[in-house]
Amino acid sequence: MTVNFCKSAMALATSLLLVSCAAPGTNSNPDGSTTATAPASKTEAAAAGATLGCLGGAILAELMGKDAKVGCAAGALLGGLAGYEKARQAEIDAAEAAQREAVQAYAALPANQQPKMSAVKTVDVVAEDPKTKEKKSVKAFDSVSLDLPISTKELPEYDQAIGKLKALAEKVADERGSADISIGMTATDAKARKVKLETATVHTKKGNPITVGRYVSEQIPKGTERFTVKAGKLNTKVS
Repeated sequence: MTVNFCKSAMALATSLLLVSCAAPGTNSNPDGSTTATAPASKTEAAAAGATLGCLGGAILAELMGKDAKVGCAAGALLGGLAGYEKARQAEIDAAEAAQREAVQAYAALPANQQPKMSAVKTVDVVAEDPKTKEKKSVKAFDSVSLDLPISTKELPEYDQAIGKLKALAEKVADERGSADISIGMTATDAKARKVKLETATVHTKKGNPITVGRYVSEQIPKGTERFTVKAGKLNTKVS
């Protein structure tokens, strides 16, 4: 079953490569000849590039035993503005998934020890393709937060939840070039726990910086620690 699947996937990947590498303005016929076609618009070309990039990336990810969504996001980067938009959506999806998984880590705990999640924050950016000069407004990931009960800090559920968010921060830092982690609580809670309001910088395995800082805010519920992952600066030039 695995061998047959790999053969089929390889054949499909090869066909995609052949299609994407065909000369623009021609159709390849079964007998090896070519037929001239009307040139595609820039928008159509970008959309086609994104589709091929996504499919190709998904297939390669499948062959390597990795998540097809990750491969799709990586492959879509080759697809112009449409691919750029897909990559930004993949970041938003990853943030939402990390938040859900962090909450799920608390599933066995009672209601009064459950974390509280808020909507993932996004920003609208204008992406530009330097080659075609086309521009498009795209929704991009900005930050994600999770409120965790301070009373759970010594429990394994807390460590599991924080681990999900830290993994997201590392992923974002490697994709954007940097990321921030901010940990907040009320001044009363910070004083009671003798928390130092310090900022430090750590690095991912790839060497990208993550700035980690603590702060106090009376807008955070008492007895709660707010853990936030914020993405670094986004390059809006499509490569």
